[in-house]
Amino acid sequence: MNFDRITVDGRTLLGAEIIGYFDDLIASQRMDAAWVDRLRSTARDLMAAQGLSAKTSGTTGPPKLFTIPHSDLLASAELTGLAFNLRPGDRVLHCLPCEYVAGKLMLARAFALGLDIHFADPRSRSLDGLDRTDRSAFAAMIPMQLHRMLQEDRARVEQQFATILLGGGPVSTLLAEALIDLRTNVVLGYGSTETVTHVALRQLNGPQRSDHFTAIGDIHFSRDPRGCLVVYTPHLTTTQHVTNDLVELVDDTHFRWLGRYDNVILSGGKKIFPEQLEARTDGVIPYPHFFGRTDDPVLGQAVVLTVETGRPQQEVVPEVMDLLLHTLNLHEMPRRIIVLPRIERTGSGKIKRV
Repeated sequence: MNFDRITVDGRTLLGAEIIGYFDDLIASQRMDAAWVDRLRSTARDLMAAQGLSAKTSGTTGPPKLFTIPHSDLLASAELTGLAFNLRPGDRVLHCLPCEYVAGKLMLARAFALGLDIHFADPRSRSLDGLDRTDRSAFAAMIPMQLHRMLQEDRARVEQQFATILLGGGPVSTLLAEALIDLRTNVVLGYGSTETVTHVALRQLNGPQRSDHFTAIGDIHFSRDPRGCLVVYTPHLTTTQHVTNDLVELVDDTHFRWLGRYDNVILSGGKKIFPEQLEARTDGVIPYPHFFGRTDDPVLGQAVVLTVETGRPQQEVVPEVMDLLLHTLNLHEMPRRIIVLPRIERTGSGKIKRV
């Protein structure tokens, strides 16, 4: 299959017309030029013979570069099409950064599956770039984008999206509760650059709502001696991927995600997963924040909380501690709170843990 044809807003583009479309989009200044330029570069890569360049997010270390062969791109796209029942001509929304694999693969799916794609600048409010009569069969976005859209206009989200695939970060307790009775189908994906995006899905609302991930296609799982997930992908060139994700394995096609092996806190004989704490405190602490660890002579390791705000530490610490007393268990409480004017983030917006 050649990536040389794509449909954008009902118009089919061939060959050089595709690059010309993005050139015109940059010239119009209707969207962020840097974002459109990355879309254009991705399209060029897809249309070339060598495969697609991608890199990891850099959350737990320096970003790693990969080249994804066309055969893997096509296999991944076809698996997504089957998982979400996507058909040629279906309307889809692209509102992701194109620096990392999720945004690149959204474009690849449009090429491979014959989807009708619409672009919306991820830096703007996603609903702003949509005609009120438009309805997307499928869209991929990060949890923060969906949370923002629900705050803007919940009814429009239900009206304009049939299915939304979330990824790129944890779903907070606040967002999860907001999704329960949402009429739009919302699914959380699990995957990585190495697995060419999602390999498992977790239903967040509706009658199939679940607390565990389910493999798609012929993908299956095991655990390594650390308790971390091993992913088997028979549809890809590389068929085994060892992750740093600690999981509870239900069976070889279902698992519950616990947190990153790199981040787990061993405090007083208990395992504490920072990501789980953050899901509970996301709607409670009114500042960007993350949990980490520090050495402790009694506990071995203790919980540390880092908060992003320009307010004085002497004001922030008592406020946050009071909020946490009603949210966390005693052994989960931070022994130290660090207040910073800015938390360092990756290019995709994920917090860099220190």
